[in-house]
Amino acid sequence: MNNHPIKKLSVHTIGCRLNQYESEKIAAQLYPYGFQRALAGENADLYIVNTCTVTHRADSDCRNIIRRLARQNPEGRIVVTGCYVENDPEKISALPGVDVVIGNAEKDDIASILPRKMPELFTVKPDKGCSSLVSDFYDHNRAWLKISDGCNQWCSFCIIPAVRGRLKNRPPREIINEINNLVAHGYEEVVLTGVNTGHYKYHKEKPYVKNLGALCRLILKETDVHRLRISSIEPQTIRDEFINVYAEAQGRICRHLHIPLQSGSSRILKLMRRPYDRDTYIRKVTAVKEAVVDTIIGADVIVGFPGETDDDFNHTRELAESGLIDYLHVFSYSERNDTPASKMADKVHSRVIKERNAILTKISNQLRFQSHQRQIGEVLEVISEHKKTADGYYWGISGNYMRVRLPGTINYGKKIVKVKIHSATPEFVSGDVISTH
Repeated sequence: MNNHPIKKLSVHTIGCRLNQYESEKIAAQLYPYGFQRALAGENADLYIVNTCTVTHRADSDCRNIIRRLARQNPEGRIVVTGCYVENDPEKISALPGVDVVIGNAEKDDIASILPRKMPELFTVKPDKGCSSLVSDFYDHNRAWLKISDGCNQWCSFCIIPAVRGRLKNRPPREIINEINNLVAHGYEEVVLTGVNTGHYKYHKEKPYVKNLGALCRLILKETDVHRLRISSIEPQTIRDEFINVYAEAQGRICRHLHIPLQSGSSRILKLMRRPYDRDTYIRKVTAVKEAVVDTIIGADVIVGFPGETDDDFNHTRELAESGLIDYLHVFSYSERNDTPASKMADKVHSRVIKERNAILTKISNQLRFQSHQRQIGEVLEVISEHKKTADGYYWGISGNYMRVRLPGTINYGKKIVKVKIHSATPEFVSGDVISTH
């Protein structure tokens, strides 16, 4: 890079893997202007806060982070972007310390917006020798890649289509080129992410891709990525072609799928405007597990949706305990203004919601422990995530999404290591490193 003043950049991300990717995309656009990432606890010249608004708690987390940054470094400039900006720009703009708000539609133009808004931080021309491609995920050894944005589904409880817009799929050639760039920078796992990845298709230019399964097949053919992970896939979008390529990949597509359920009651799913019923969910997940028998399945579940009776909840509980699902992300219903669900009667009492959340969380913990116990004696391929400073162990994620405790003597970075598992706890599995591939 050219010899120009180094400015410190601090990026704070709330929410989904899609936000994680977009935060790194923003950072990559700013590096050519002389910005470097600030270390933990170090003051920065510029703060980027990429927000989430999926629940009231997410909104609160975003506001708390912004206030904390403003207190810690009153001289730093704060830019806020993301879904909360789309949902309530006035509230964000009014927070002390916020200098600029940028909507989701303008995220890709941040490198042209900020020099106009903050000329004192952009005193030099961008270094043309500094690539703006996403080639590094700060403090992470796995990479995320956005294949699509937006959603056309309009579930009755969700505001994401309102803040992210309609479904837009990226050209497959862009995706292939970006994965090859990430592989060239040492990443051995790439996570495909989007609001609704299962609806991927692209017909505007060659190579034409008709669905997510075809995209995965193309990626496996035209890149050397060691393993590909699907961040989340809606049950009704799981097609035969995806199941076939998943089985044929022999582990290059991670043996782990997160398939949102939301409710085990077909009646509640209909009220939620989810485009599947209980039987469809069971059929799709069963097909996946039959194709690759040791697949780990995760599911999102909402408890306390308006009108959810004890009988509805018991349908969810029974499905959770059936053995089809290996862990749950349990969410208490969070009312979002102007959604159809917010206008529904028969609201569930907060005490009942809390009780139901606790029941499913306990079930999920038991399921995780059982899946951990099944790994004893198995050899897992693991990428280290970070070091747990309290006792010196490294933590890693396996291809089938096990949290693995690694010996603390070596930091393997982005490299996949083979670990033979010898013990399991409810929180993690432990093993010995037997080789690197």
